Amino acid sequence: MKKIALILAALAVSYSAQAADASVAASKPAYNITTDFTYASAYVFRGQKQSNATFQASAEVTYTQFYGGVWTNMPLRNDGNEVDLYLGYGFPLQNDWKIDTGVTSYNFPQYVNGSGSTGFATYEGYVGLTGGNVSGLTPSLYAYYDFKYDDLTIQGSVGYSVPLKQLGTSLDFAVAYGFTPNTGRFNTGVANSTYWGAGVTVPYKLAPNATLTGGLQYADSDGINATSAGFREKGSLYYTVGLALGF
Repeated sequence: MKKIALILAALAVSYSAQAADASVAASKPAYNITTDFTYASAYVFRGQKQSNATFQASAEVTYTQFYGGVWTNMPLRNDGNEVDLYLGYGFPLQNDWKIDTGVTSYNFPQYVNGSGSTGFATYEGYVGLTGGNVSGLTPSLYAYYDFKYDDLTIQGSVGYSVPLKQLGTSLDFAVAYGFTPNTGRFNTGVANSTYWGAGVTVPYKLAPNATLTGGLQYADSDGINATSAGFREKGSLYYTVGLALGF
């Protein structure tokens, strides 16, 4: 009888714990919202500088494996704003790997072309393999295809984090390398051009849902910058300071 009583007591405790976990899970929203507010000394996209000092803000909503959001670039010297919309889905694999796929809409409301008309937009699909942990490294490989200009870009990156537990932060290193054949209508004039970059960021958690991050980045490209604002110097060294909030 004592054994039966102990078994029943254990089952009761187990059931209570499961019920409590279920209650907590039920109280949590099925979606997550994250926002980010960043100041950058320069805006660099795929190795090419697009603007000088700028403010960048973004918001993203995730629901199960779906995600979507908006990202903006607002230069302080009126070099032209950019507003990007994206929607994607991650297919989970084993060992924290996943296949990430989606589409991005790039929009430049203040862009002025040769005929004097304003507004410019293009659309890009992407698919990538990302996540996992290989000897402390987090690699990823992506393919991007611009539907409007028939351009393909392949980009690989690797990240590595060094914990600084006593300081409550870490050093997060990342390197990236990209390649595009430049055969589409948005041709930069350089066949098989490449770009590369490296950087380090230091995140510091201010609160459970607030993280302050500072970073230093370097990027370069052998392509020709398509902008007309004079951003064709060799290589770009820039810094970022951002605040991320979760809801």
